[in-house]
Amino acid sequence: MRYSLKPLVFATTLGLGVALSAASASAITIDGDLSDWGITVADGNSSNFSSPSPTIGLVSSFIEDQNDSAGAGGYVGPNYGGQNYDAEYMGVAVQGSMMYIAIVSGQRPDNGLSNYSPGDIYMTTPVGIVGIEVGGGIGGGAGGLITEGDAGTTHNVSSTGHTLSLASTDAAQTAGSIWANANWIQDPIAPASPVQMDINGASTKIGDADFAYTRNTQTNQHSVIELALDLTNLLDEDGNGSIGIHWSPACGNDIVTALINVSVPITTTEVPEPGSALVWLVGVGMIGAMRARRMMRS
Repeated sequence: MRYSLKPLVFATTLGLGVALSAASASAITIDGDLSDWGITVADGNSSNFSSPSPTIGLVSSFIEDQNDSAGAGGYVGPNYGGQNYDAEYMGVAVQGSMMYIAIVSGQRPDNGLSNYSPGDIYMTTPVGIVGIEVGGGIGGGAGGLITEGDAGTTHNVSSTGHTLSLASTDAAQTAGSIWANANWIQDPIAPASPVQMDINGASTKIGDADFAYTRNTQTNQHSVIELALDLTNLLDEDGNGSIGIHWSPACGNDIVTALINVSVPITTTEVPEPGSALVWLVGVGMIGAMRARRMMRS
């Protein structure tokens, strides 16, 4: 049973600055292994989120907690609930027009259905509210790696945070899919916040992230969500904007957030108007004819 109160204020890390170009930044592989972020995810309180790599274009690094041993009534900060409800870290990196997100949680489906319920990723962007489906599966047993295109999952959560049942999402709402204009299910702990995405007839699919959700394939006490997506469709027409990123278990017990300011160069190629192009071609032809006459006279 969970003993927790959701705090009224959540800390946010603000990442500012121009991201590294894709050519100069260190490559990030989307596989759920965060060693290329310079981050160690390990059991028994051995994780280390304090020294992420400075060469990956990191713009936000938020450490919430990394206590792997607190029981269900233990304080993991900022809430109670223990490892099963613990959100530990969120990192955001930008390379060129690509944004990379890494989330570390103490939650895994093999903790059992009553203890496990991942939320989806909720983002505020210049084009509106955008969500990314996480998936999750049924719990109660070891779970394999989830990647983009795998089935999504909606969890029915009780008023005390236990997951009562689950259902598959709309067939189009697959893991890693990115949507605008979706409905959002609120968590049951006041003050409620959006935690699970539910697409509708007015929802628009923006694309699919390169996506990996480890569940317990990397460590026995953590799950890792890692993804990459193109920022182009999330910013204003000049390639600028602020993006807020929010992730929580479906019960809303613990939360990791980030707020970043992004500027992505927009490259356009100007095509001459038909009239201008014709004048240009005529001019080139006249210059060529004049040169030919000069050569004949000489």
